[in-house]
Amino acid sequence: MRRSLITSGELQRMIIEDGLRGITSNPTIFQKAIAGSSDYDDAIRDSVKSDLHMDVRSLLEKLVIRDIQMSADILRPIYERTDGADGFVSLELSPHLARDTEGSITEARRLWKKVNRSNLMLKVPATHEGIPVIETLIAEGINVNVTLMFSLSHYEAVVNAYIQGLERCSDPHKVASVASFFLSRIDRVVDKALEEIGTPDARGLRGKIAIANAKMAYKNLKEIFSGERWERLAKRGARVQRVLWASTSTKNPAYSDVLYIEELIGQNTINTIPPVTIGAFRDHGQVRPTLEEEPNEAENLLKKLAELDIDLDAFTDKLQVDGVNSFADSIDNLLSALEKKRQTILSGLEDPMILKLGHYQIQVNKRLEYWKDINFMRRLWGRDPTLWIPKPTPELSDRLGWLGLPELMHEQLEDFISLTEEVKSEGMQHVVLLGMGGSSLASEVFQNIFGNAEGYPELIVLDSTHPSTIDAVENKIDLHKTLFLVSSKSGTTIETLSLFKYFWNKMDLIDEAHNRHFVAISDPGTPLMQLAQERGFRKAFPSLPDVGGRYSALTAFGLLPAALIGLDIHKFIDRAWMLSENCAFCVPSHKVSGLILGATLGELSRMGRDKITFLASPSINSFTVWIEQLIAESTGKDGKGIVPVVNEPVTSLEAYGMDRLFVYLSLEEDAHTNVEINELVKALETKGHPMVHINLTEKINLSQEIFRWEIAVAAAGAILRINPFNQPDVQAAKDLAKNMMEKAEKGVLNDEDEETVSAEDLNSMSKAFKNWIGQVKEGDYVVIQAYLSSTPDTTDALQKLRLELLKRLRLATTLGYGPRFLHSTGQLHKGGPNTGIFLQLVDEPVKDLEVPETNYTFGTLIRAQALGDYQALKQLNRRVLRINLKTDIATGLSRLVELIKIYEKTMEE
Repeated sequence: MRRSLITSGELQRMIIEDGLRGITSNPTIFQKAIAGSSDYDDAIRDSVKSDLHMDVRSLLEKLVIRDIQMSADILRPIYERTDGADGFVSLELSPHLARDTEGSITEARRLWKKVNRSNLMLKVPATHEGIPVIETLIAEGINVNVTLMFSLSHYEAVVNAYIQGLERCSDPHKVASVASFFLSRIDRVVDKALEEIGTPDARGLRGKIAIANAKMAYKNLKEIFSGERWERLAKRGARVQRVLWASTSTKNPAYSDVLYIEELIGQNTINTIPPVTIGAFRDHGQVRPTLEEEPNEAENLLKKLAELDIDLDAFTDKLQVDGVNSFADSIDNLLSALEKKRQTILSGLEDPMILKLGHYQIQVNKRLEYWKDINFMRRLWGRDPTLWIPKPTPELSDRLGWLGLPELMHEQLEDFISLTEEVKSEGMQHVVLLGMGGSSLASEVFQNIFGNAEGYPELIVLDSTHPSTIDAVENKIDLHKTLFLVSSKSGTTIETLSLFKYFWNKMDLIDEAHNRHFVAISDPGTPLMQLAQERGFRKAFPSLPDVGGRYSALTAFGLLPAALIGLDIHKFIDRAWMLSENCAFCVPSHKVSGLILGATLGELSRMGRDKITFLASPSINSFTVWIEQLIAESTGKDGKGIVPVVNEPVTSLEAYGMDRLFVYLSLEEDAHTNVEINELVKALETKGHPMVHINLTEKINLSQEIFRWEIAVAAAGAILRINPFNQPDVQAAKDLAKNMMEKAEKGVLNDEDEETVSAEDLNSMSKAFKNWIGQVKEGDYVVIQAYLSSTPDTTDALQKLRLELLKRLRLATTLGYGPRFLHSTGQLHKGGPNTGIFLQLVDEPVKDLEVPETNYTFGTLIRAQALGDYQALKQLNRRVLRINLKTDIATGLSRLVELIKIYEKTMEE
């Protein structure tokens, strides 16, 4: 429940279209909605104005009770039509009263009277102290939703309290109750114990115990509500206490996302389903009476668990204790968030995202109004593929799992933290991540921005096949004190697997337990996951199959490396959750920051401002590299595309054409270093360039920007009418690189066949360069593809080259190291508009490295990748100049800079 769900009409729509029959409040959702959206701003502002001394608890109660009453009124027709069986709204008693019987009873009576709605249910935990509360409230005719029930013994106590309460009740027909059985949390803790046992029998029980436990409870329900004692109550009009399945979103990526819905369908049951899971079930859920299927299976599964010496009751008792503590923490966090929001409103602080778009704002507003009319956000959360293209296609509706990550990932964080504590205690000094593109970029950003906390290992991202880069990483680390993360969504990435084989071989030579130095992250069932099992990796973390690589920053691909360097990932993902509530399906389009940004990107691109140029505070500048991939790989296809420009050298205003939109990412703590950037921003605005300014109050809010930009880029894709979740042109370069590898193995690979110009041949290079420059047209952008080792000196030299091109050509410029850019901007280069003018730079490594278990070297691999990329560009009629810098990179780049200056002088003459 949240305010905009009620006021937007979405609750009423779900009642009509989805058969919704009830709703529950949740302090965590309240907190995120209050902190991350404007749902409650007006109500808070009005309350504060009417009573400046109102304490935060009173303010919270006022907001919550109003939500409860409005929801109850909307559901009232269902309540009346079903004679009080359905149409309830649940409100939680303070978890701080979970161990206080008398306090809970007193508070329940007060709230029941204050809300004054007969279709209210008060949530009472199934603790030892809560059992008498349940009996008393039922006896007094107060509806009860029993929460935090995990075991059959919990259920037995709850049912007895309910029946005893009914026997004392003057009119049992007027009271209703549900008993909430929690599910996914059971599988989380039991699965971990089964993994530790590790036998085939143990592994075979994973993901089955929570449902087996629930089915046993259902069996008990049918027995309890059929005996003589119950028949006497039934004649007086008493209702069955229905079992309610709670915690039903799937937390393990290896399991179906509708597992706890499909397997628990039966009479006298209710399923509380979060919006993301509702969308998934609406899309592909199957309905059948599963609780009646294979009645003996559940009991057999629980017997097998006991035979493994796993005490389920011990787990469930602890889960209840942890649940009470977690709920109490949620209330405290909610109060804190509300107080912060109140202070923000009182102080009149500005929105963190400010648009200065000039006349372009009119078209952006029209787009937002159109999206409101077509219910864009509801359709997005409902995974409607027709937002982008007319017909459903692969990698579209099945690539929207990222929407629910801020909420869903909480359950996996402890696994990441557990590994982190192990690694830290073992004195690991480095974590080397072997991955490409979406599997590595977020991790690199986290290390660059947050650094590794004291006592935690430093993260090194190795996403290059250049022998010099690999050699430099190897020389930097102590292999004995290094953990290798092998990250690949597909599990087949040639760069990642080649790097793995190299370091596996190195570790094998020095450590008998070398497998303990390797951890895999990949989708379930990929070749990499199989490899991890065959070779006994320390751990293998499955990612979510319905989350694409560039949208995976808030999955294991980003969060595990973040945990390993000591980042507070609970706080990090929590902040993202706040922003996701601003982008929820029930929030009006003009208030969704991600949609506002997406409308800006898409509409300005359509009107010629298709070069998004990023400016950023120094300490968060590397985040723009992550955004670069997200935009380029998502929008660059079907001859369309938005060009992200990051880390471009600053020069005079005259160099910036009218095809640019500027985005300024600032951090408050960098205010003293932002003076020069602020002056540039003001000058650009004065000249009429549209500007988006996003201000981060803390670095930890970076997770909010991740989610904001994911929403924005997906929305921009809808404007461009492309599928933002596939990468159709990436495979072409891979196939051509494979052909080059086959030629190399046969000894017939010849760079001369590819019109490669040698930097040592000044005359040829000058002619080729002049011809290349001569092909430039208005609206183009320059792409420097550096298949070189990414040393600081080389990067500086490339930036000087880039600056000269910017000043002389007055075109947007981009720079990427190969082969890493093949997994990011490479899609834009080939699938986007033919406005790129490409300068491919290669060298001849002085030292080459063999790739163990293969018949090729890293030098051969990067050479083949560069040639494959070149061929792919040429086949698409891209304008490409390929230069071999040989072994002297610095001299070759200096010569190129001089050529630009000579060309400018010639043009002037």
